[in-house]
Amino acid sequence: MPTLAEALQANGWTAHTPRGPFTKGDWSLDFATSHWLIVSSRANPRVFDVPAPDEYHAAWAANLVEHLCRMEDERVRLRRALGAIQELPGAGEAAHASAAGALAACYHRWLINVEVPQGQYGRVFCPICGQRAAEPEA
Repeated sequence: MPTLAEALQANGWTAHTPRGPFTKGDWSLDFATSHWLIVSSRANPRVFDVPAPDEYHAAWAANLVEHLCRMEDERVRLRRALGAIQELPGAGEAAHASAAGALAACYHRWLINVEVPQGQYGRVFCPICGQRAAEPEA
């Protein structure tokens, strides 16, 4: 059975060290801890966290990572298309309203920007819709 590195490399990923990070085009996969992997894309620094697989699940995990990356690229493409429709002058009010409504619906994947001081606006952001906020009080 292949290791995760072997399964990824068989799918065209490049390993920068024996344990990653791995890249394929604009996609990246790196270890967050010894048991979790962070899947990233150009548009989203944290698409999803995936548990590090054992050798039995390595090929499955490589396919899962590819699927997550493709879905993230598709989500970004569709949001851009909706944004273009929303801005298109001749699209009509119904198209503008529909695009605006679809763009407003977001499941928020909140991340922390460590370069923004704690408690300040912009510390917490959603890479999907771009919304920013101050870090919530604990």
